[in-house]
Amino acid sequence: MRPLINVLKYLLLAGYCLFSLVPFLWMLSASFKRPQDVLVLPIRWIPQVWQPGNYPEALFEPRFAGFSISAFIGNSLFVAVITSLLSILLSTFVGYGFAKFRFRGRDALLWGMLSTTLLPFSSVIIPLYLITRALGLLDTLWALILPFALTGQSIFLARQFILSLPGELIDAARVDGASEFQIFRRIIFPLLGPAIATLGIMAFLFSWNLFLWPLVVLSSQGNFTLPLGLSLMGLGSTFLVDYHLWMAAATLAVLPPLVFFLILERPYLRGLETLSGLR
Repeated sequence: MRPLINVLKYLLLAGYCLFSLVPFLWMLSASFKRPQDVLVLPIRWIPQVWQPGNYPEALFEPRFAGFSISAFIGNSLFVAVITSLLSILLSTFVGYGFAKFRFRGRDALLWGMLSTTLLPFSSVIIPLYLITRALGLLDTLWALILPFALTGQSIFLARQFILSLPGELIDAARVDGASEFQIFRRIIFPLLGPAIATLGIMAFLFSWNLFLWPLVVLSSQGNFTLPLGLSLMGLGSTFLVDYHLWMAAATLAVLPPLVFFLILERPYLRGLETLSGLR
């Protein structure tokens, strides 16, 4: 019975993967079609007439007050990359303090910060907006970066990774006269390759897909990120939506996070294995 059960498991997983890929395959197919062929039923998965020109038209045509999708992609890349770098640096530094130092209220503070991840984002959006306005960051890309550069979840993950490092390395460095910053920079940080990949991918994907918060704090189309730009493409006129260009832009939106993930895939998986083995 065991081989039969394994076959059924693989068939179920293959069916689920195929079901998950169908929308993406339709998006990819529609991105190469003519406008009149996109909504034809039954669906023609292979375009009758290929139009690769949909991609440069969707990417560079200034459709939104003189701005194109390429400008929105640039804004999203800036926000996602800076957020990832800040998340890596700040989370590992704070996580090092929680993992290797003892101070009064350490555990209570850690679990208090981690409990903030249980709150839905909609419950904190108003106070976060008021703080952002008080800091003069409204309608700037930094309003999308600073609130998410350091989170309770990223601190907890960094702490869990650093707990797995032997304390003897730190004690030996202290005996040799190294400062805490030197210990972190020369010993701890170079050993956190899987943790860095995990934190970087999580922060990048979160920032890249963020929609509600940019919708609240951004008003100038020149500062819009890619999710907001894609929503503008769907507005169109009353009776006509350029679905072929919309799907081409959506396909382009998938590529940066996909490439980023593929580059860091191996250390990311090692990081998940390390994290799953920690208690």
